[in-house]
Amino acid sequence: MTRFYPLKVIEKRQLTPESISIGLKIPDNLKDIFQFKPGQFVMIEKEIDGHNLRRYYSIYNTPDEPIIRLGIKLKGADGFADYVMQHLKPGQTLNVSIPMNDVPFQFDNKNPQKLLAITIGSGITPFYSFIQYILKHQPETKLVLVYGNESPEKTMFYQELHHLSQKYPEQLKIYEAFSQSDQGDFNRRISPEVLNEVLQKEDADFDATYIIGPDDLKKMAAKVLEISGISKDKLHYRVYS
Repeated sequence: MTRFYPLKVIEKRQLTPESISIGLKIPDNLKDIFQFKPGQFVMIEKEIDGHNLRRYYSIYNTPDEPIIRLGIKLKGADGFADYVMQHLKPGQTLNVSIPMNDVPFQFDNKNPQKLLAITIGSGITPFYSFIQYILKHQPETKLVLVYGNESPEKTMFYQELHHLSQKYPEQLKIYEAFSQSDQGDFNRRISPEVLNEVLQKEDADFDATYIIGPDDLKKMAAKVLEISGISKDKLHYRVYS
């Protein structure tokens, strides 16, 4: 049975017109059990209009902060996301599970690695934590990010990611696919053609690849990567609806 702990909301800010960030303070007596690794997620529990809602959200900041930051995107008729957007205020509390993980993100501070990340929309949240950690602690590792959105305005962490790629050009390479904008590297959704072009430019010699997104993205990307010669043991997934 999942156990929840009340954590206070200490910050709230808009990320895009459809997404918001909240910060949850970790009290001293819970710091040990809320230690987390980049890429992990928590479950939030909240009773809204007589319904007990539970939602999973990835932590997007790094473990060296005494806070958990979550990026929450409005997706259709989601009662909890709407509640956060419209009603949640700093000072209130949310019931939060301890951090969990289902993707074996690789951390090797001694040996250089070449990593590939593929995602769309709010799937960037675990990667944003992972990217920040890699840039700080694994300076010899290169990470290639393929990130799909409708437009720059609707892209979570758009400015922050651009800043990091400019500051660490040898470590972080970002390929942007915008389905409703003529900006970015590709003016369409992430597709086999998009991924094959990225692989031609970057080569397929990745030590690990990570795909986070809906099931159709996972299946399509996995097929392209396997055809390119990347073995199944190097493919890691997190699928959400």
